[in-house]
Amino acid sequence: MIKFVREQIKKTSKLILIWILVAVGFGIIYYFFPGKLVYGRTGEAVVNILDSIYFSFTTILTIGYGDLVAYGFIRFLTAIEGLVGWVLFGIIVYKVVTVKEDLILNEIHNLSNEQYLSRTRNYLFISNTNLVRFMKRMESKKLVGKEAIYELGLISTTLASNIEDAMRFLCINKNSPSIEIDKDELTILLDSIRLCISNFMKAMNLLPKVYSKDRVLNENMLNITKAGERIYTSCNIDPKNRKFKDLKSTCTELKKMNPGNKT
Repeated sequence: MIKFVREQIKKTSKLILIWILVAVGFGIIYYFFPGKLVYGRTGEAVVNILDSIYFSFTTILTIGYGDLVAYGFIRFLTAIEGLVGWVLFGIIVYKVVTVKEDLILNEIHNLSNEQYLSRTRNYLFISNTNLVRFMKRMESKKLVGKEAIYELGLISTTLASNIEDAMRFLCINKNSPSIEIDKDELTILLDSIRLCISNFMKAMNLLPKVYSKDRVLNENMLNITKAGERIYTSCNIDPKNRKFKDLKSTCTELKKMNPGNKT
């Protein structure tokens, strides 16, 4: 939220600076261009550039005190400056007025992201729980043969979908300055993905070697690998993050397990 407010202030400040520069620029033009800028009461020509800039500001603000008067070609420039001033001033006012609305929309967007992030973590937790339960049943010999391959195929299908959802969430929001993902939340998410992939590999190692011929398991393994790789190659995550490095290492191990990568 603070980052978003700073971004809005920065944009508004740029518009105000442009407005000031336009006023100063017209003041310099009044001083050097053909025409006559005189003191209203005495009729003497203005010879001070600061007075020209002062006249420019009163013109762009449409104040018109009458202490300085333009004659000749300069009169047409004052009309142009007044129009430019109104446009810029309108943009500035619009920007200031809509900041509150933008803040509300940004807050709603962040809240939606938080809910999505929480839901994704819960789904990953469920997938990991299912993997742990599967491994316990395999170790106790309660699952064997095709039944084990079929069950792990179902678990891995859900796991691949959950990791792909997390990948899409991180990639969609990577270039948005208004979206702030808490570092701790990101760390938990990355670690949840890594833990799921790690347990999936352990579960795969408990299966008979015949699993290498199972189409569903191989496809899910490939999808999980691709989603994991895209997280650490396409998403805007600090590569120095320890969990980021752990996830990359785990995905590399999973890729080596895929029979399609073996020669």
